[in-house]
Amino acid sequence: MRIVIYEEKTEGLYPLINFYPQFQLRSGTLTIAEHTARFLGTSKIDFAARPVFGLRPIRPKEKTLYLSARYLVTGKFALPRNDRLLKRGAETVGFVKYRAPFPGSLEEIYDTLATMKGAEQVSGVVIDKLWDLIRYNEDLIRIQFKKSRRERNSVPRGLYLHGGKKDLFVAKGAHIHQQVFLDVSNGPIYIDKGAEIRPSTTIIGPSYIGCGTVVDRAKISSSSIGPECRIGGEVEACVFEGFANKHHEGFIGHSFIGAWVNLGALSTNSDLKNNYGPVRLQIGHSSFDTGMVKLGCFIGDHTKLGIGTLIPTGAVIGSFVNFAGVGMMPKFVRD
Repeated sequence: MRIVIYEEKTEGLYPLINFYPQFQLRSGTLTIAEHTARFLGTSKIDFAARPVFGLRPIRPKEKTLYLSARYLVTGKFALPRNDRLLKRGAETVGFVKYRAPFPGSLEEIYDTLATMKGAEQVSGVVIDKLWDLIRYNEDLIRIQFKKSRRERNSVPRGLYLHGGKKDLFVAKGAHIHQQVFLDVSNGPIYIDKGAEIRPSTTIIGPSYIGCGTVVDRAKISSSSIGPECRIGGEVEACVFEGFANKHHEGFIGHSFIGAWVNLGALSTNSDLKNNYGPVRLQIGHSSFDTGMVKLGCFIGDHTKLGIGTLIPTGAVIGSFVNFAGVGMMPKFVRD
């Protein structure tokens, strides 16, 4: 069976998908595309994305499962026996086609979604808005850890581990120094190959540390850190897409940090309002009620923040922003 993942409703994920397709967003320990491949048992997936990415055209000629890049499978997945839409609650998240014509472009996929009759329910998670990437991240780490393919695991000497060894995985080539404390009592920790965890670091699960990332005298809890990051200070309930630098003191909480972002020393965000009310996001002239009491900031790729930057609750900062100043930065900064 062929699988096609297609972009959909990307405007709800600005500015995190400015420079790469929606299905490459990090969710838990994996990207959305990697998650689908792992849960559906295939490494062969085709993609349909916005024209700017220049993906080669696809022309399926066989039974094909089409899945929205907003959708992540989280359990058993049974295909309908006929052409049907797939729904998660009220949300349409894909369809299956047994008979030609098989749509190959985004326009053809959207036309099929609008005209196909009949639907079946599926289980899973829908990443519809920016804040869903934070809302579901801890659960996805737990789910993906159970499905991960892990070779033999050995707990390094000199490591302080709270909880069972079965909830810790240290990949071959990762280096954990002595005087590191790992807490897996509330969720697993996965430390990927080539990562380095330096002394006086605390990591609390569920958490993922990506390939080649260096964690230096940091406290990380309930977070996904992508590849080749440099992390210091305190990070709570965050997603770092990858290649980002937060090597100094400062707090970043309940936030999504894009690729190649640099956070200057002592950069700190707020993730809780003084009145403990739901956080609202400001994007352009529109305001969105997230329904979440704890929510920090969303920072697009290649943005650089100067030392001592203070980031307000629910801030949205575009790509290639270069900000330096005294006091609190604006709640919304355009690309």
